[in-house]
Amino acid sequence: MSSMNQTKQRETPPARALPVSLRWLRQIDADTAQQIVELINSTVEDGGTLGYERVMTPEQGVEFSLSLQSRLQEGGTHALLGSNGYEPVCFVMLSQSGMPNCRHIGNLSKGVVHPRHRGHGVVPRAFREIVVMARTLGIELLTLDVREGSRAHRLWSTLGFASFGVLNDYARVNGVSHRGHYMVQRVDDLAARLNAL
Repeated sequence: MSSMNQTKQRETPPARALPVSLRWLRQIDADTAQQIVELINSTVEDGGTLGYERVMTPEQGVEFSLSLQSRLQEGGTHALLGSNGYEPVCFVMLSQSGMPNCRHIGNLSKGVVHPRHRGHGVVPRAFREIVVMARTLGIELLTLDVREGSRAHRLWSTLGFASFGVLNDYARVNGVSHRGHYMVQRVDDLAARLNAL
């Protein structure tokens, strides 16, 4: 037998091969933190993650993980992680405003889908979970910010998010300034759009 037959190669299964489970994280252990960092890093090269020009260093990964854990413990931030049991598939953070008069507002950030799993219905499923959590928390408006003309900008617009403000010098990538859009949508309107899909 050849060495190739003797050694089982770990092959990546097709994106549709394994079901994706979504769960809200109450805390993150080292393995979960590493999964999230790897997921974010997988989207950096194609501009799928705002705020990162290159993959996170191990030190940046630790800093991000500690910050996320702290925010989860404080209770104002909720993190949704999707996995197929083989690799992380999607991630998003939902943060409720801490201002007493603004508790009806939630902000979405760090929304990413692994490149291998895009176009397979992961985003609508994740947003359905977000709608449920938002309603549980009493959140009625969802906001997010995104770089103009990016894949994410087009996707959020398709899902009904509308710009309420534009910042010209929003992000700088490789020394180039990009405009950013601050977007909003009512939770009930998002739910109706998702139900129509």
